[in-house]
Amino acid sequence: MKTSPMGTNRIHWLMIIGVALVIYLCFFLMAISSFIDRKNEKIVRKNNEKLESLKGQIASLQRAKAYESVPSREFTPNIPNGFSKTYSVHFTIYSFNNQLLEELAPKMEKIYNAIIADTNLYNFNPPERFEIYIYKDVQMYKENTKRAEWSGGFVFDRKMYTFEGPHLDYILPHEATHLIFNDFMQGKATKISVWVNEGLAMYEENKNSNIKKYEFDKSKRMEMPEFLTLNLYTAPVKKVEIWYAQAESLITFMLEKRAKTNFYNFLATLRETENLDSALFLGYQSEFQTIYDLEKAWLKD
Repeated sequence: MKTSPMGTNRIHWLMIIGVALVIYLCFFLMAISSFIDRKNEKIVRKNNEKLESLKGQIASLQRAKAYESVPSREFTPNIPNGFSKTYSVHFTIYSFNNQLLEELAPKMEKIYNAIIADTNLYNFNPPERFEIYIYKDVQMYKENTKRAEWSGGFVFDRKMYTFEGPHLDYILPHEATHLIFNDFMQGKATKISVWVNEGLAMYEENKNSNIKKYEFDKSKRMEMPEFLTLNLYTAPVKKVEIWYAQAESLITFMLEKRAKTNFYNFLATLRETENLDSALFLGYQSEFQTIYDLEKAWLKD
């Protein structure tokens, strides 16, 4: 049986239409698949950001709780036998883990150089190496320092004490900042500079670790009189957490929105005069008459 030319053409066009539909369907499915992949990537990225933020909040909460565990009289930590040690330019590091020692020597110098660059303390020369003691585990840390495990680490008498674990990622830059700050200030203005010391440590912790935090909500800030006088040892944990975040935010503004030479001059004058307003006035070339002027500029930013 012969097919008419008209029938042949109809079959031909139906085949073309069928192929076109198949191609269209393939592209449609590819587009849908691509859309789903992008959606999943956004979800994963958002979840990762939330996870990092949560890590930051946990770290801050641990820092806040650490103040609840500080003994009223400072306890000199015990140093058990068995530590190995290594040297870097500015640190002597003790640990039971030789591989960790190899990793930390260059890492601590990188952290040290970052802190010096951020604060413009290029003329600062510590009289001798700082010491870092890393206990084998949290149990050994608790037994030998009398600190609660959530403290993570602390500094005392130019020495840092901590223990092995993932928390070293943020503890090391935080406590290294305290070592440098305390040495530079030479024991001066300790009470009025607590927020500077802790805010700077939080800034370096955030910058030199994998923790990423959300920007501080300034609407939740503490009023300046309370902020400057808050007793971190007795205040509720939530208030201490806000205090830390606010201190970090203020230091971030001072370091990133103004010249780093101003910050260095501020610290040097604070050490010399032990007066916060004078240090701000001279350090920031008369821009800030008092801490309240700094606060106003910070709030406008």
